[in-house]
Amino acid sequence: MLTTKRLFLEKFTAEELPKLMEIEHAPENCKFTWTNTIEEHREELKDPNVLTLAVKKRENCDIIGDVIINLDFDSRWFEIKRIAFSEKGSGYGRETMNALIKYAFEDLNMNKVWLEAYTDNKVGRNLYESLGFHIDGILRQHHKTERGILDQMQFSMLIGEYRELKEKGVFQDNFKDGK
Repeated sequence: MLTTKRLFLEKFTAEELPKLMEIEHAPENCKFTWTNTIEEHREELKDPNVLTLAVKKRENCDIIGDVIINLDFDSRWFEIKRIAFSEKGSGYGRETMNALIKYAFEDLNMNKVWLEAYTDNKVGRNLYESLGFHIDGILRQHHKTERGILDQMQFSMLIGEYRELKEKGVFQDNFKDGK
């Protein structure tokens, strides 16, 4: 589906769902992401308005991450519901986000890309802000987790903002053959 210099993103298959569950439920990920049951993920695979993507290394096809996207074609928004990796600190998150943002605006003709993050997810927040996402606000004490009732920040980027940021070189050219 999507290809970068080091990665490719494609739909998870039903056979790959155990790997998604492993990444999603890893202690370093589950405190910052929504988690689903395998049955919920099976339903997502059938939903045309949900993309459940495996992030794989091009060199060996190892699954190193997962992304779940909700699509609203009428309102033209692309929600990055979840992004998680088993390998951290190598720039895979930035590379994946660049690919997703480009895909949303240039291929799907979306008007907005948006996501939410817990306020204590410093790594995620730093990434989203460095990519030029606008902080729309904080939903105070919005979601109950094992860690308590947490605040969530909403981030968004509009098509016009993407075009301006792309002109300024914010988005790295990390795509195979410049695509």
